[in-house]
Amino acid sequence: MFRFAIGLGLSLLIASGCGDPKDPATWIKKLRDVTKPSAAMPTGARFSVEAVRKLQELGDASAVPALIDLYKDHQHPIILRALISFKDKRAVPTLIGALDFSEDQYRNATLAASALADLGATEAVGPMSKVLQRPLPIKSRANLAKLATIRALAKLGDKGAVPELIATLERRPEQQDFLLAKEAATALGQIGDPQAVPVLIRGLYMSSTIQGSAYPHARVALVQIGRPAVQPLVAAMEGRDEKLNTMAKELEFRPGVLEQKAAMVLGDIGDATAVPALLKQLAKYDLTETKAAGTIEALGKIGDKSAVEALIKVLTDKKANYKLRIQVCQALTVIGDKRALGPLLEIAEKGFIEGGYTNLREGAAMAYGRIVGAEAVEGIKKLEAFVNEDKIKAFKQTQATFQEAVDRAKIAVECKDDPLCYGKQVNNAKLSLAQREKAGIMIGILPNGRAALADLVKALPNREPILRLFFLESAKRIGKASDKALVDTLTELAAKDSKRKTKFLGADLASADKIALAIVLRNK
Repeated sequence: MFRFAIGLGLSLLIASGCGDPKDPATWIKKLRDVTKPSAAMPTGARFSVEAVRKLQELGDASAVPALIDLYKDHQHPIILRALISFKDKRAVPTLIGALDFSEDQYRNATLAASALADLGATEAVGPMSKVLQRPLPIKSRANLAKLATIRALAKLGDKGAVPELIATLERRPEQQDFLLAKEAATALGQIGDPQAVPVLIRGLYMSSTIQGSAYPHARVALVQIGRPAVQPLVAAMEGRDEKLNTMAKELEFRPGVLEQKAAMVLGDIGDATAVPALLKQLAKYDLTETKAAGTIEALGKIGDKSAVEALIKVLTDKKANYKLRIQVCQALTVIGDKRALGPLLEIAEKGFIEGGYTNLREGAAMAYGRIVGAEAVEGIKKLEAFVNEDKIKAFKQTQATFQEAVDRAKIAVECKDDPLCYGKQVNNAKLSLAQREKAGIMIGILPNGRAALADLVKALPNREPILRLFFLESAKRIGKASDKALVDTLTELAAKDSKRKTKFLGADLASADKIALAIVLRNK
């Protein structure tokens, strides 16, 4: 009897017109009911906010046509969000229509752009490109709609967006919100069309006094494009890019900046076809100055052993600027060629010492300790003797640096040239950071380093910048696109570090992560 009463009561409720609250038809009928003013919506609405939200909660796609029809009469974000939640391609024409916005009504366009990308709606590329053409004041919040559109175009990855993204990147900071230019560079890299290379090269030199430089964004984008960017960058470095030369005159580039940035990005790309041009460029420089620093860094990052002799020549040139010679120590570390061991140990013994971080002896000792392998038994004796020199003991920081070189060499005495041994040490929390760094470097420079790839992947999330940067260099050397764990780790690190502020020694970990990921994905 009680069950019958409940059933009868429900029947009467439905018959009275309230309807079944779990039936989309109930709320579709109520969509055009007027919403009374409330704290959440002080002016009310000419549609039922409750009905819209209930349909969104139910998630029944039968509501899509009714929401599309309602949006035609009431372009409200609440309706659009509900429509978007269904992820239904029938909404695409409505979403494209929402891209047409006014400066004070931009929120719908922001929502629509992201939703169109999620739906893979490449038919929206043309309308999205028109959004980027719309002139807006630099400080207008409506630029958020443009920003969302650029990110959506990047996600869609359609080359039809490239011309307008190029135009966006080319606009100077006094012409538009400069964040749009930086995001355009990022989008061009993700799409990967070589026609963007010339403007991305110019993007390396674009900056805003308020919003910073586009260099990190353009740099990563060029690495993502890869080999097609090599020869244009070589032309820029050699002064054969006329548009860039004109830009350099207009913006009064500091001497050497043009060549150094182009060289450093060639190093980031890591393509050995750039080495002859970089060696030719190195030979042109007056080594008593520091303009060759970017070229030396690039030769190290590319890691091609044909550069070793030229780098050793700079290292042992007593007339060369000491900063360049220290830079060579770093480059030889990344290359890891054993021909460098003798010269490095000699400089560690006979170079100058003054205390602080600029000592040539320190740089050479660190590099030797980082790359020595089975040969360490003899070298470690010399390093230990250096630690106890009166000249070195006079500077505590310098003595500590030499001791770290000894500690690194001790790992080499134990592991020799065995990558599996180094793999065990790279994650050994009982070791010093210097020793774990050493282990990570050796995994990258040993011919069979891939045997320890899993250990390197586990070590990569270490946020100590120097460790991370060396580990990334090793990952670039031995990683392949098919290494899922490595690719997933690099992807996760890039996402996390992009949300963090730059810390400790100005290390741009986010860019380093993205560059390593781009190179690994290119390695087959």
